[in-house]
Amino acid sequence: MQSVESFVVKYVWGTLILYAFITFVRMNFFRKSIVRKLMVLFFIVGITSLSLIGIYSYYKAKRAILQRTLDQMTSIRVMKKSQAEFFFNERMKSLDLISRSGSIRDALIQLKGIDHPPWPTTILLDKRKIPIDTLIFSFGSLYSISETPEGAIACYELTDSCWVLSQNGMVDKRLLMLSDKVMKSHREGIVDLSSRYPGDTLPVCFIGAPVSAESGGKIGVLAMEVSIREIDNIMLEKSNENGLGESGEAYLVGEDLLMRSNSRFIPNSVLLVPVNTTSVRNAFSNQTGSAIIDDYRTIPCLSSYSKLDVPGLNWVILAEIDYKEAMIPILSIRNDLLLITLIVSVFIFSVAQILSLMISQPIIRLKNAALQIGQGKFDVEVGIRGDDEISLLSKTFNDMTSQLEQERNSRMTALYDGQELERQRISRELHDGIGQLLVSLKIRFENYITQYKDENIADISELRADFARTLDEVRRVSYNLAPAGIREFGLDGSLGLFCKEIREGTGLEVDFASFGKYDGMSLKARNYLFRITQEAVSNIIRHGNASRIDINLNEGAENYILMIEDNGCGFQHSQIKSGTGLFNIRERTRLLGGIFTIESTVGNGTTLRIKIPKMMLSESYL
Repeated sequence: MQSVESFVVKYVWGTLILYAFITFVRMNFFRKSIVRKLMVLFFIVGITSLSLIGIYSYYKAKRAILQRTLDQMTSIRVMKKSQAEFFFNERMKSLDLISRSGSIRDALIQLKGIDHPPWPTTILLDKRKIPIDTLIFSFGSLYSISETPEGAIACYELTDSCWVLSQNGMVDKRLLMLSDKVMKSHREGIVDLSSRYPGDTLPVCFIGAPVSAESGGKIGVLAMEVSIREIDNIMLEKSNENGLGESGEAYLVGEDLLMRSNSRFIPNSVLLVPVNTTSVRNAFSNQTGSAIIDDYRTIPCLSSYSKLDVPGLNWVILAEIDYKEAMIPILSIRNDLLLITLIVSVFIFSVAQILSLMISQPIIRLKNAALQIGQGKFDVEVGIRGDDEISLLSKTFNDMTSQLEQERNSRMTALYDGQELERQRISRELHDGIGQLLVSLKIRFENYITQYKDENIADISELRADFARTLDEVRRVSYNLAPAGIREFGLDGSLGLFCKEIREGTGLEVDFASFGKYDGMSLKARNYLFRITQEAVSNIIRHGNASRIDINLNEGAENYILMIEDNGCGFQHSQIKSGTGLFNIRERTRLLGGIFTIESTVGNGTTLRIKIPKMMLSESYL
């Protein structure tokens, strides 16, 4: 029952999730992608159809399996009920036959002759052996119960040569109850199972029959012991080949709702394990049928029940099997249905994806290209396939991006060239204006201290040093704004001077090495590469936490390669923030037609590589 309920709950939840997914798709997915629209549509149609077929098949198979299993439990219950009733009826008939034996009657007359206590513990029989040998029939012990005229009652157990006085109080009590029941009814009787002593794991019940004299009067009661082992021989099944499988069992329950046969799963459960289930209550209400219930172990099971028809015993019989085992075939069918649904869903999904991609791929390429243009990547080009309307649109788009790329390059070139011109102007003003004024002031100051050299020598020395530092700083700023050495000393010479200034100004270990000739490089290209190096070194000083910087400028057969390395803290590529410095490096490299790459790992420094084709740096090209 729980498995079915679990499956139903899962299906309901699955349906709700599916509808929620459809709602989400309608609200978001369908607004973003035509591919997703087609794929989701095919998927929903396929899954819905397969789900309906699968659910219908599952419940049809489940009902058939449950009915077949309940019928099987009913057949086993009917068979066990017949065997149990036959067993008790045969025992009663056998006991009645033995009670009519003359030897038994003579033995009870002999016992009845002892008319007052104390009772002897052993009484020899007049004949050495009773003609009916109960051991041949595997009968239990025989007891005689006789009453004297004064009302005293004695219980003796029969052996093959004598009567032995019973001295077991618990057994005697049950025998007296049986004697009273038989003497009042004048026919066979039975008392329920009971323990023979505290902690007894093999309880017994007693069947009694009246013993009559030849004259017809009752002279006593003959009782037969029935052990729980004999009942278990009928009810208890431990083999998996008897129709009960691994979890099925048949058992008896008494009117006190305690077991009257041992459980397959709980040893020594007779008179100890309570069974207060729906099936037991229905059976005691004289109902016969089957149901899906929780058994005495609180495990869901398929149960068949009825009343046991044995005079003197108010017992019910049940045959049950765990629901989980009974549902193994349908679970296998369910798994097969799920597998088929999954395979077909994957097939539908694949077909929908192929068809939707064939229709929408050109549009998606245009969309992605437009997004890249929005991010500033104007070198994108959309592939053209065929001669349809989308192909014409792609061709127009490529022409547009080419024009945008040219316009952007023109703007960025004008921007950087303008910056260089402005820097040169500011540099000239610093050199020709402020620089000349500072030199004039220094000369006048030197003349002044010559005239008054004896006054406050310490202050004069400090002022002289301040003038010198100010002039040096103006020269450094002027050089950084427009390094004149690029034209006179070339790119490699200017970079060498730049590295020397960094060493002296920061104390960092900066090494520069160049290999090749750079005479054919345009002045603009040399300025760009110098600015790239400035930006990179500035970033290293501000963020890299490095103690060493290596700068290499190499001339190859077709390319110029500028490589800048440091031993700083490094960073993860996902943490790169494209600030002004990196943007300027990347843009200047792009304007030169080159490739800019960054390699860095946390704790292992950073390497910047700029690779520029020679043909892009010639005077004629730029």
